[in-house]
Amino acid sequence: MSTPYASSPTPAEPATPPLDAAAKAPGAPQPPTPSAPAPSSRLPFSTLRRPARLDHLIGFLLCLAQLGLLMGTSDPVGIPRDESFYFYAADRAADWYVRLFDENVRSFSHEEIDRGWKYNHEHPVLMKTLFGLSHHLLVEKWGLVKDHRLGYRIPTMAMAGMAVWLAFLLGVMVQGRGVGLVAALALALQPRVFFHSHLACFDAPVTFAWLLICYSWLRATRSRRWGVLSGIALGIGLATKLNTFFVPFVLLGVSLVDLWQFRGRTGRFRAAGAERGPLTYMAWTAASMVVLGIGVFFAHWPWLWYDTVQHVSWYVSFHAKHVHYPVDYLGTVYFKPPFPVHFPFIYGIFTVPAPILILGAVGLVTTVRRAWRAFRSPSTVPDRRGADLMILANLAVPVLVIALPNTPIFGGTKHWMPAMPFLAVLAGLGAARVIAGLWGLSARWGRARAQVALTLAFGGVCMVPAAWATLKYGPHGPAYFNALVGGAPGAAAIRMPRNFWGYSTVAALPWLNEHAEKGALAFWHDATSGAVQAYQRDGVLRPDIRYTGDWTAPFSDLAIYCDERAKYPEELDIWREYGTDWPVAGHFVDGVQLVGVYQREALRAPPPVPEGAR
Repeated sequence: MSTPYASSPTPAEPATPPLDAAAKAPGAPQPPTPSAPAPSSRLPFSTLRRPARLDHLIGFLLCLAQLGLLMGTSDPVGIPRDESFYFYAADRAADWYVRLFDENVRSFSHEEIDRGWKYNHEHPVLMKTLFGLSHHLLVEKWGLVKDHRLGYRIPTMAMAGMAVWLAFLLGVMVQGRGVGLVAALALALQPRVFFHSHLACFDAPVTFAWLLICYSWLRATRSRRWGVLSGIALGIGLATKLNTFFVPFVLLGVSLVDLWQFRGRTGRFRAAGAERGPLTYMAWTAASMVVLGIGVFFAHWPWLWYDTVQHVSWYVSFHAKHVHYPVDYLGTVYFKPPFPVHFPFIYGIFTVPAPILILGAVGLVTTVRRAWRAFRSPSTVPDRRGADLMILANLAVPVLVIALPNTPIFGGTKHWMPAMPFLAVLAGLGAARVIAGLWGLSARWGRARAQVALTLAFGGVCMVPAAWATLKYGPHGPAYFNALVGGAPGAAAIRMPRNFWGYSTVAALPWLNEHAEKGALAFWHDATSGAVQAYQRDGVLRPDIRYTGDWTAPFSDLAIYCDERAKYPEELDIWREYGTDWPVAGHFVDGVQLVGVYQREALRAPPPVPEGAR
């Protein structure tokens, strides 16, 4: 049976089918035809488009390009503290799956499940499982990948590539291929997003998962099949990271607005006759998210199969009372709540490339006006199924959650990365709006190819500075700040954080390999022993250089310090112990130090050995 939401494609893109291609039922309410005058010549409306096979092919190629770029630039990307813990957790997860095939192992016993899954149980295990299996198969078993770090990181990179694919498809749906292509570039070419897309961590995967849920929901607004798939998408999101817990509530609000607008167009909440209206699809999607979403979450995590109530309570409690780490922000070191509400807004404005911000702002204004017009006069505009409001809401919510005074802010951009695909789509819409304003595109360019070409050309030129910054900063993405704040030097002047949990120690490895004494004891500030061992396993750090542990400057010959004002007491320890406040080496970006290497003027004498001791 058809739905009352079928509509003709707009003249701008005749080759791309609308989301509902079925014929309208006799007597069903009819949306405005293409010949009807638009409510505003400056705010063109159109129905959503269903991505065609060519769109999926383009998206797949964009995904492969992003995956290849990330894999090719992985080696110089350092290991933050949390990634080193996930390496270990990944090995335990992979080992549990490998032992499933050992008939002498009771894999589903309480003991074996604890052995595989109890470590690092503050996070779900989908990504840790993929990290571990990727490393086990690609590196250890098949030998297709030589670099151990890359072996763990490939699942994150694949999901980052698929996020680019979905951003393109979302742009196609809301306005066309030109918008989709600019959106894909705007997501891929953000230095901080690019950096986190390398790591065997959860931030890039949850960005993909959040976008997948929203894309599935948008397709599910008029499709029962996609309603079922949206539940699976939510399960994948919940199995990735807790962030996606907020998505169903956001989409519920958007669905209610969509239902209200349907009533404004038809005069009723339910569709006429045997037709299916948004209420029907909302019910399918909600049921799927509750049943399949929760089901996938519990099925993927064996640790929840025993003492379920206790373990779920612990998981929720951990994140509800998350530990706080110090952050240096605008001249103040924050150790505990309340944190400044403006943190994610100011931080975001300073860390997204300026052209993306500007295009995003244009797209934001255009989309807000379009969504407001649809809200005020739903009977006079085509049915866009809540797409505009969905984009706006999912841009805002990840940022607003971090803006709450008691939410930890230590992660910076990575904690609201799920908002970035929606900012990217708005940037694509902004590029299309500028082109339409400059060239009168709707009047002078009636062909779809011209619209796509002009939008892509203009958007592509705007992305050149972002591409340059992404390639320049690459392995030091957390040090990137845009021109609005004066780059890294400007950020340093106003005391914005430029480091993240010891990743930048990787830049000191060449100097250590060349100058460190044999068997030297090294204090690695903010880097774990797991990270040091991973560098040694991959052959980028000499195996004889030893790790002394946290807060162990007095017992070391060398100290590698990551520049963080919040950790100055540790640098002061180094100065006191070494008798100097001047590093012998370091790594700088735009003249701003990220890491320094200190060396004792004279190596420590070995401790005396008691008589008779070995």
